[in-house]
Amino acid sequence: MVFPVLGASLLSAAASLPLHLMPLLVVALVAESRLPFAQAGLIASAYMVGQMVATLGLPALKFARLKRQHAMAAVGILLTSVLVSARLSSQAMIACWFVVGAACGALQFLGVTTAAAAANRQSAFALRLAVTLIISGFVIVAVQLTGGFGGYAFLMVQLGIVFLIITGTGLVLYRAPAATLALNNPAKSAARPDRLLGLAVIFLLFVGQPGFWAYAVQNVQQRGVVLDHLAYAIAFCKAAAGFVLLLGAIRPPSKTKDGLLFPGLVVALSVVGIATANDTASFMLSLLLWELSLNVLSARLQAAVVQDNPATAGPWLTGAVFLGAATGPLLHGMAIQAQVPLVFAAYACLSALIPVAWVYLRAQIVLAKPS
Repeated sequence: MVFPVLGASLLSAAASLPLHLMPLLVVALVAESRLPFAQAGLIASAYMVGQMVATLGLPALKFARLKRQHAMAAVGILLTSVLVSARLSSQAMIACWFVVGAACGALQFLGVTTAAAAANRQSAFALRLAVTLIISGFVIVAVQLTGGFGGYAFLMVQLGIVFLIITGTGLVLYRAPAATLALNNPAKSAARPDRLLGLAVIFLLFVGQPGFWAYAVQNVQQRGVVLDHLAYAIAFCKAAAGFVLLLGAIRPPSKTKDGLLFPGLVVALSVVGIATANDTASFMLSLLLWELSLNVLSARLQAAVVQDNPATAGPWLTGAVFLGAATGPLLHGMAIQAQVPLVFAAYACLSALIPVAWVYLRAQIVLAKPS
């Protein structure tokens, strides 16, 4: 099962690259006047909407996994859309990025459902996130070093080559997982409210964390902190978090299934550090701790939610993540507009501890059940 999970992880990692490179894409679009400055960010919105349509639409259409031919079709659409967008402008480009997002959403769905079907889910989710973070870190650096600001068309060619290498390798390794055994177990597959609570916890965590990060750099710069070479710093933090997760994925299975308290506390403290940093060193240290702890927390939480509800959580997990990630920046922006940004920062701290409360609640429900 290791090679199919690795293949799915590579495909999922490729699907996340446009999000990591989005600041470069927007800058390149504005520099070439392909879109007005006020509309350049719409490609990010179109990309996220496309991902949500795919990640919510596939389970709604009763897909529990994607076969290899489905993966090949998604990769083909992704490569074609990226290369076509190099020649587009205005509304056609925005529509093209919706298609890119839908293809990426399908590959993200593939990655999560494959990890959810693995025998050791905690290691599988850790491997998936590790591959995504390591690849994104190296690609950000590579794009910067090879002239990522050299123009939108050139950036699309770079991205197309990267996609071809990563997805080609992923398709060679990927095999669709067998149908989940939980479907044959009524006790596990029942969609009771307490079993669906885990998806709500995933949603709440991703409202808080990506929502906080969306304005973190702007806020620290408003406090007079100069952030030179920020792209390289972010790439380093992502790669470091990826290697930590990779070590966790290859170690022998732990008897401690959840382990959410310590990473949750570190995430909360890191949010405080980022929100109050008054110099570059403290901001970068807080950012590194945030990346490390958040991704460990995310991998463990996703594995625990799928373990609790294999039949339902696996297909709907990606949708819960993207709904949260799309809602968070909107709510944070509203808090800033209302001049209460610290309220959202406080929620971001709280959201890191909600998974611990969920684990405690699940334990109490289990203890309360008659033997």
